[in-house]
Amino acid sequence: MLAGMTHTGTSLWSRGAAPRPGPRPAYTLDQLADACVRRADAGGLRAVSMRGVADELGTAAASLYRYVDGKDDLIALMVDRVAGEYRYPDPTGDVRADVLALAEQSRALHRRHPWLVEANPSSMGPNSVRYLDRMAGTLAQAGLDAGAVMMGVAMLSGWGANFAARERAGLSTGDPAGALTASTGDPARDYPHLTALFGGAPAGASAPVDNDALFAAGIDALLFGILPRG
Repeated sequence: MLAGMTHTGTSLWSRGAAPRPGPRPAYTLDQLADACVRRADAGGLRAVSMRGVADELGTAAASLYRYVDGKDDLIALMVDRVAGEYRYPDPTGDVRADVLALAEQSRALHRRHPWLVEANPSSMGPNSVRYLDRMAGTLAQAGLDAGAVMMGVAMLSGWGANFAARERAGLSTGDPAGALTASTGDPARDYPHLTALFGGAPAGASAPVDNDALFAAGIDALLFGILPRG
């Protein structure tokens, strides 16, 4: 397909499977997606461009327009490609356990692919819809209506993505007591609530934060607000 032409009204993934006139395509959509993911894992989303991906594949940028319309399509492909890394164990019937199992995978996925938190795909592919379907089905077990289910999916997915981003930045661990001791001024006056909680402990005395426990506690807090209470 020539640059500038659009695939109006046709799913990106359906386009990739449909036969086209002209020479046989040299690449699959999965190969394009893999090239995008490699570049993004190494250099972030800014490393993903039509020219950059073409270089990765050893072809000309113009040839990629046989498959996609531009960078938005590349982002949609790569997001869906990494969504294929989810593995779905048989549901246990325990909403909390099933949600946590998916959320832990989401957290790990975002740690492996930190660019995901910035990606905003223009469409959802089959792997992304499969994740959405499984998470929606897990929450629906609790008797939630469609609106509450989708709100819950958004909240839980956001927690996994943002927690992983903070982990990578080193922001979800620390020594609050040490931070108070190192602060300038009068901690009791400037940070009265933190001082009340941690001010009595000497610097370094508090145990390192258990990120796994903290992540699970966040899931529990979200579920408390999402699930109906009888």
